Amino acid sequence: MRITGRQAGLIASAAVLVSFAASVTAFVLLLGEDPVDRHRSSTLWTWLSAGHLSFGMQILVDPLSVFMMLVVSGVGWLMVTYAIGYLSGEGEERRYHAYKALFVFSMLLLVQSGNLLLLLAGWGMVGLSSYLLINFWHERPSAVA
Repeated sequence: MRITGRQAGLIASAAVLVSFAASVTAFVLLLGEDPVDRHRSSTLWTWLSAGHLSFGMQILVDPLSVFMMLVVSGVGWLMVTYAIGYLSGEGEERRYHAYKALFVFSMLLLVQSGNLLLLLAGWGMVGLSSYLLINFWHERPSAVA
């Protein structure tokens, strides 16, 4: 069973809305903390470790990253939800919604990165998803020009 473009849009919209709810939850939890303790870091796995230096997937949650998480997921949800109606009847709606969800995920990875390695991975994914979104209308002469 193949999902329709509208269903793909609703799935993408729900996923981004869940990320917005998680961002609001992180914001509320940080507000309850003492201002000195509003900094959380979590290493999901370590890729390379040598002495005191280690590289891995480290997520950082502090007031600046939570603010950016709220902006990215909030505006991302508005864009994905608007695109459901705007792209109605287009042939490749599913692909567009997948690209848009990848873009929002990449931006969230970028703003939550706790080290340079993850920041570069998020930045690369933002570049890739931006390229895919820009190139979405590649068959239209007016978009190519």
